[in-house]
Amino acid sequence: MTRTSVSTLQSAMRSGVSRVGLVLLGLAVFAGCAPPVPQGIESLEAATRTQAERREARLRICELSAVLRVDGRATGRLPAVSVTARLAEPGRVRLQARWLLGVLLDASLTGDTLVAWMPSERLGLRLPGLGDTLGVTEPARFLRRALAAGWQPPREAWRAATADSAGASLAWQEAGHDWSMRVDRAGRPRDVEVSDGARRMSVRYPEWKGAGGDALPSRLELADGDGAVRVRIEIEDLRPLKRAKSSWFALELPEGVAPFGFEELRRALAVKEGSR
Repeated sequence: MTRTSVSTLQSAMRSGVSRVGLVLLGLAVFAGCAPPVPQGIESLEAATRTQAERREARLRICELSAVLRVDGRATGRLPAVSVTARLAEPGRVRLQARWLLGVLLDASLTGDTLVAWMPSERLGLRLPGLGDTLGVTEPARFLRRALAAGWQPPREAWRAATADSAGASLAWQEAGHDWSMRVDRAGRPRDVEVSDGARRMSVRYPEWKGAGGDALPSRLELADGDGAVRVRIEIEDLRPLKRAKSSWFALELPEGVAPFGFEELRRALAVKEGSR
């Protein structure tokens, strides 16, 4: 069987303050042993769909603890930070990065609007229309799907899928965007790419923890199309929750705060690194 080479996928987003939205993303841990190869594309489609639905249902509301690492041409290599995040349907995310002196960065992403606050620097930002900036529809929902690896290509994409010894490759169009995905022999996503024609965003899954229907991504890597920003999150703990509270996602900026971008974030992280 011929091995199909598909380029590593990358993601889409603009420069400056808008890229802070991407810093809020990512995942990582250990790969489990792959189950036997499903026989044929139809079996692989069934395994992929069933597992994605199970992960989506399990992580409909969840909380995670992780280590986030950011590098790229626009940011340089930033010091790693410990983060906690809560996510809930349909599209709500609250993320906090902490250090010895308290909260370094507090961010809330609800639907298409990002609100972020650095208490130590008294800097904040409110960024509506983040989806237009990143080139994805509903970025909070996109992040939750990325964490759960809950991607479900339409059946038409499977009809035209290309099988290889590592799994299969698919491509389709959805809501005006071009999508592609590679799955491994167990039906787990290896990487996903979405493009609106001008920008690309990629999600890569280099490691998984567990096997079969219980497997979850243990490392998530996101990148924009030109390598300006790359985000990796290494998962330390991921817990499903029964219900979400609206207060988890409420974040109001104090009056008179100045906007911030990567330069201010880099400075705050440098202070954090020096205090260790």
